[in-house]
Amino acid sequence: MVGYELPFRDELGFCNVLMSALGGDGANMAAKLLFKVGCEELGLDGGYDAKYGSEKKGTPTDVSVRFCEPGTLVRQVGPTTRPHILVVSHADLIRPLELNRGLRAGATCIVNTVKAPGAIRDELCLHSGKIVCVDATRIAFETKSRLNMPLLGVLAHELRFPDEAMRARIARQWPRVAEANLAACSGALTSMTAMEFGEDSYPFLPPLVTRGPIGWRNMLNGGTIDALTHTTAGRDNRLAGRGKVPEFHPESCTSCGICLTVCSDPGGLLWREGRMVGIDDRFCKGCMRCVEVCPETKKGKALTWVGVEVES
Repeated sequence: MVGYELPFRDELGFCNVLMSALGGDGANMAAKLLFKVGCEELGLDGGYDAKYGSEKKGTPTDVSVRFCEPGTLVRQVGPTTRPHILVVSHADLIRPLELNRGLRAGATCIVNTVKAPGAIRDELCLHSGKIVCVDATRIAFETKSRLNMPLLGVLAHELRFPDEAMRARIARQWPRVAEANLAACSGALTSMTAMEFGEDSYPFLPPLVTRGPIGWRNMLNGGTIDALTHTTAGRDNRLAGRGKVPEFHPESCTSCGICLTVCSDPGGLLWREGRMVGIDDRFCKGCMRCVEVCPETKKGKALTWVGVEVES
């Protein structure tokens, strides 16, 4: 589209966007639509990288989108470690995932929260830039949409993407829920709060991992997988589960095993000698699929959700 200019550019000509979410939030779908609009409607070029990890609900994920003008050499791959725009689906993951590291001076941070921009600035330790707060959870619930739509609406707005192009693409992509998705985007734009901050409080925090230029001198080791490094033994997954686990009632359990067929991480279900004996909150991601399929017996359901919080 003639006349469109990217709001940010790094030394290589890229505008870098990082979307941080949990599996099931729809960040990947939203980012793909944004990338299509940028490349097909606005004539941009760029790169796309999604970190799925385990593609199960509750797993921390991120999506990186790089936009550039046509003719720019696109040679970077992998996630961005120095975003111009950061989108955070869950504010309570800012510190555990160290999302404040690598943010460029003058960065824009879009956060799903009910807190004020000043409070979020302190959580991010933002050197300088703009904080946009939007209660995406409430908006998604009220419009019967998903968490990704309000955040996508605000992100497109901060990128200065034409509103008509975004709305038309959203309607074509998901025609059966177009009204709900468009209402979620509009609701986010009318209820968001934003504030800009100068260089007056926090120092710039560099990316968590920096390897420098990659070449033959520092390339990654090949060969077999180091099992001691990548083992899941002793893993604590409370971060992904965010402290939410089902409540187990052994007196109602028939050990039918149906819960095992839907569990996103069967390590969360404790079995001994063919019997279900409890929940291991280090592995449970809190998706509650087991609660949904647990059959009702004469003594009630063996797995229920009553808002039990587990300390991390």
